[in-house]
Amino acid sequence: MAGMITWHELFTTDVDRAILFYTELLGAEIETAAMGDFEYQMLNKDGRSHAGFVKDERGVAPSHWYPYIHSDDVDASVQAATSAGAQLIHGPMDVADMLRFAVLGDPQHTSFGLISGEGNPPQGLFAWDELHAADLGAAESFYGTVAGWRTEDFMEGYKAWYSGDAMVGGLMQKQGESAPTLWLPYLAVDDTDAATAKAQELGATVMLEPTTMEGVGRYSVVADPVGAAVGLHRSANA
Repeated sequence: MAGMITWHELFTTDVDRAILFYTELLGAEIETAAMGDFEYQMLNKDGRSHAGFVKDERGVAPSHWYPYIHSDDVDASVQAATSAGAQLIHGPMDVADMLRFAVLGDPQHTSFGLISGEGNPPQGLFAWDELHAADLGAAESFYGTVAGWRTEDFMEGYKAWYSGDAMVGGLMQKQGESAPTLWLPYLAVDDTDAATAKAQELGATVMLEPTTMEGVGRYSVVADPVGAAVGLHRSANA
């Protein structure tokens, strides 16, 4: 599991609105777990949990998704990350006897998490994770140090992340000087066009209309009603 993406979290200014959107869009349910002094709400589908929701109490950062990278030693990975220029945002901390986690910002101010414990198997509801970076070389160096990832050219202007022999996501240049660096997750859907239309009905804004790429599938990108970017993807192999 080390080096694989095994969890996702939405940092949002309006948890209730975000929950309504994703449960309606995906036909999912919410499970609430007590974690210390607060209740953690998780997105459940097909019999397991896939992601959690965190309230942005200050309302400073734009709502955004970020992935958690599995680590056999979260504290050592946090030390490696901060030594490589990351900012520690939260943790490391334990959740009962189940797992240990931390949330950081990489040197290009892109949020990501580190997590240990049993975790979820990769993929499932989340089909893909794509880093939009300002400096591709710096991103490759950082995540290579922290997660042990390497990249290979996938197509023109696009690289694939690998953990060992397993492909774990993509890397591309962020779109425009004013665009933020971000991790963009893609949700697996049965019909990209129908899911995009439903997302619009539920208050999302379409950022990229449904597009087909040979060998990859059909995908779109929307901003949810609270502003977090997320992709919708039907695999070419589905």
